[in-house]
Amino acid sequence: MSNSGMKAAIEYGDILRSFKDLSEAEDFFYTYKDIILKNLESICIKNALYTADYSVDSLTKIEKWYFDLYEKKEFSKIGITQETFEKMMGVYYGEVAVRNNAEARWVVREFPFSKGKYELLIKKGLMSMSVIEKCNNLCTSQGNKRKNHLFRDYNKYVNRPS
Repeated sequence: MSNSGMKAAIEYGDILRSFKDLSEAEDFFYTYKDIILKNLESICIKNALYTADYSVDSLTKIEKWYFDLYEKKEFSKIGITQETFEKMMGVYYGEVAVRNNAEARWVVREFPFSKGKYELLIKKGLMSMSVIEKCNNLCTSQGNKRKNHLFRDYNKYVNRPS
């Protein structure tokens, strides 16, 4: 790994949560995931703008909703911040992957460059992807003019043979 790659890995590890062991991390992250998804479903029901049906096509719909909220600066109208919505989208992406792929599953893993730091991932075959921070600042990501990054990402990484 290059020096800049190692530096980036260490910086990423610094922002991860610390736990005394894997069991404690799993308890936290699996509960966190379930709470995030329930909160998203509740927001969807309250606002009747989007249905969280966990289909692959719903990734395009949630991203469209996100960009509508971003462009109109209306995250506060649904009672959350942009950052919270982005975390919800990341976890939702992971749940869509797990529900639509028999081989995909949720895993919690200690980050290899930071002892005692853990992350929540989806795993399918040899591919593992961290999802909580996946959608951070999605509104400014390059190459997303069609605003369908999540759907394209899903097809590129998850919806392919292991």
